[in-house]
Amino acid sequence: MSELKKRILVAIIGIPLTIAVVFLGGVVFFLVVLLLANLTLWEFYQLAEKKGISPSIFTGLFFSTLIQTLFYLLIQNELSLNKFDIFLVLILVVCLLPSMYLFVQVWNRNSATTLRVSFTVFGALWISFVFSTLLAIRFLPLFESTLINFVESRSLPKVFLLQNPLDDNWAAKFFIVILGTIWLCDSFAYFFGVAFGRHKLAPRTSPNKTWEGAIAGYIGSVLSFSLLNWIFRLNLPGAYQFLFATIIGVVGQIGDLAESKIKREFNVKDSSAILPGHGGFLDRLDSIMFVFPAILLVVILLLKF
Repeated sequence: MSELKKRILVAIIGIPLTIAVVFLGGVVFFLVVLLLANLTLWEFYQLAEKKGISPSIFTGLFFSTLIQTLFYLLIQNELSLNKFDIFLVLILVVCLLPSMYLFVQVWNRNSATTLRVSFTVFGALWISFVFSTLLAIRFLPLFESTLINFVESRSLPKVFLLQNPLDDNWAAKFFIVILGTIWLCDSFAYFFGVAFGRHKLAPRTSPNKTWEGAIAGYIGSVLSFSLLNWIFRLNLPGAYQFLFATIIGVVGQIGDLAESKIKREFNVKDSSAILPGHGGFLDRLDSIMFVFPAILLVVILLLKF
């Protein structure tokens, strides 16, 4: 079976399943995101293993799971934390985690202590943060409420200037529109790059990517977001459609290149072979891992101003 057929087969199975999970929301969505996060982190650690670094997989997975679980419980109003509590958690995770783990390494015979600790801590913090932004976007009304409580404000400006309410159903559709635009952007970039690509975009990092493909991907993201906005009745004003489409079309492709840079450093073609025709989860989710944090940042700024 050709690589293209494998990609199509995975898409046929994966797209309906993804839509179903997103609309189900709740704990089902959280557990799926947590699973994807842990698989992605495991792949990242496996790449480090190829360089003989040997990060602590259990430690990384444990803290990544803990951080995402606490974040999920916080935005679901299952935890009542004030600013001081959140500050203590940040101190524990950001400061004490690497310090305590480095202390434990005193009794480890592995000579690459600094690299081992660095990869373990960086991977756990990076992945937990990235996938927590997926939770924030999917549960956007709850995240907005949590943010309001955190800044001790009675109200924030009406986000996106929407005529309809910002509810759970709207958040689910917004999440799917973002995902759909990312996938269509990748498709535009791939097929136009293969057909018309002549000028290399980043030959040392990803020799097959071209400027023609990147421009087509950006144009495709603008057209795709507008179309999906209409199909799912998000009713986003044109300026916001263009803003989010630009983030996806630019930041998403930067994420793709960044992941290619990581793989080239570790001398591998794919992060793993779990997904036929797609490589691993780190390969498949590279754009998502950059787009969602960027979109959440913009959303927070829109909520604030």
